Amino acid sequence: MNAYLDRPVVGITYSSQDLEDFALWRSLFHGFVAAGATPVGIDCAVEQPRIDGMVRRLDGLVVSGGGDVDPALYGGATDDELLRGVNHARDVAERSALDAAFASGIPVLAICRGLQFVNVVLGGTLYADLARDRPGPIAHRAGEEVLDRVCHDVEVEPGTLLAAWLGDAGTIAVNSEHHQGIRDLAPGLTAVAHAPDGLAEAVQLPERRLVGVQWHPEILWPNEPSSLDLLVGFVEECRVQARSAAPA
Repeated sequence: MNAYLDRPVVGITYSSQDLEDFALWRSLFHGFVAAGATPVGIDCAVEQPRIDGMVRRLDGLVVSGGGDVDPALYGGATDDELLRGVNHARDVAERSALDAAFASGIPVLAICRGLQFVNVVLGGTLYADLARDRPGPIAHRAGEEVLDRVCHDVEVEPGTLLAAWLGDAGTIAVNSEHHQGIRDLAPGLTAVAHAPDGLAEAVQLPERRLVGVQWHPEILWPNEPSSLDLLVGFVEECRVQARSAAPA
């Protein structure tokens, strides 16, 4: 079999502006290699006018974590003092990347900010700061220094694309480093996993082969089997896409 088809090419959007302050970023790329993919980084910290062409050459797309989505995109307060890392260029580039992924029919895994961005792009809204706007018993922003360990459980719904990629449904342990979250779920999206406090922790759009998760499996994978299972499940979906698209 063609070795290319054995290791699907997965594009990962990220912001180079965030790398110096994020010590664990290398785990993101190592995780997808461990899951059987060839990862390709796409820096969205600056304008990427040709990103749609890049994405159309991929077998899968990962929309990764980072700073906050511009609240102007969902009717939020743009002067909120708790906003951090808003980057208009990234929002524009990742919107183009998502459009190209949907047009090409490739699988999409949206992680943390990525989940929030997908929700906004499709018409949903966000809590600007969970601790202030939706206080509860779980500290969802545990700190980047503990992203390599579990923080709380989430309950995954059976019969979902997320469960298929995980290989099972039910309770899994996840890490947590987000101060925002889904307020209003976008039309068409389905919440498929929740934290014990009821916050939506995963969404899906099965017809687009899209799953979004609020946790960071790309960081937790060396220490938590379910995180590696999720990456492997996504990569296998990309492998199926690569085989189906390959010339006969």
